[in-house]
Amino acid sequence: MKRFEGKVVVVTGGARNTGLEIVDSFLREGAKVFFCGSSEASVAEGVKALESRGLAGFRGVKCDVSLRSDVEAMMDVIESEAGRLDVVVSNAANFGLGQGTCLETTDDQFLSVLQVNVLGGFRLVQLAANRFFMRQEPNPATGQRGVVVFVGSNSSERVNRNRITYVASKGAMDSMMKAFAVDLAPKGIRVNMVAPGFIWTSRWQFLSDEIKAQRRSLVPSGREATGKDVADAVLFFASDDARGFQGARVVMDGGSSVQLYPASCEDDTSKMREK
Repeated sequence: MKRFEGKVVVVTGGARNTGLEIVDSFLREGAKVFFCGSSEASVAEGVKALESRGLAGFRGVKCDVSLRSDVEAMMDVIESEAGRLDVVVSNAANFGLGQGTCLETTDDQFLSVLQVNVLGGFRLVQLAANRFFMRQEPNPATGQRGVVVFVGSNSSERVNRNRITYVASKGAMDSMMKAFAVDLAPKGIRVNMVAPGFIWTSRWQFLSDEIKAQRRSLVPSGREATGKDVADAVLFFASDDARGFQGARVVMDGGSSVQLYPASCEDDTSKMREK
């Protein structure tokens, strides 16, 4: 039996890149998956991509998570078409690109990122818990009503230059995930996070070979994560195999966060000492 046979899953930002791979993996494990994109065009793109892979059992919904009304409308669709919800994956993100330096970023730019990355995740989990999880009987084997997995970032602790809105939002997401985990644990709802570093997305197609090599040189393992790598981690947290985890933040960045500095900065003084 597949791990998510009979389960209903929602994935925000699921129309492309990492989100699409998360949707793909849940479908292959037997789940019925609702996914959203922020526009009708992005949803149609996601549907086309999944169909081209021969997959079925999914429903694309237009939902801008920065709007509570959109998230409520998506929950209406899930309720009418599935009648329950078992797993929530908060993956939608505003990357805060092109907003200038910390001295130039405007209030409106800052708020636009927080609305998606922080409040979007808050709305999603709050509505899912109130409308579905809390009304469902606990699983007799695990005592759990539902599962939440946030897709965060290692940049909440190791910051990018000129990305103050993004890194601040990811730091807030870390704390919000832990708060949800503590509040919801007694109610039988598991909450955890996967925090990737570099992930290969369609944006990498526009990078020069030199920049790609430079990025990879910062990763001890020598490779960026793929969407499938992230999906595998998300599915683990969503599965009963992770029933002992609550409020965990697992970093998957190929070792970038644990090295002092990249190999190019190493100073081998052993021969000098020999002299």
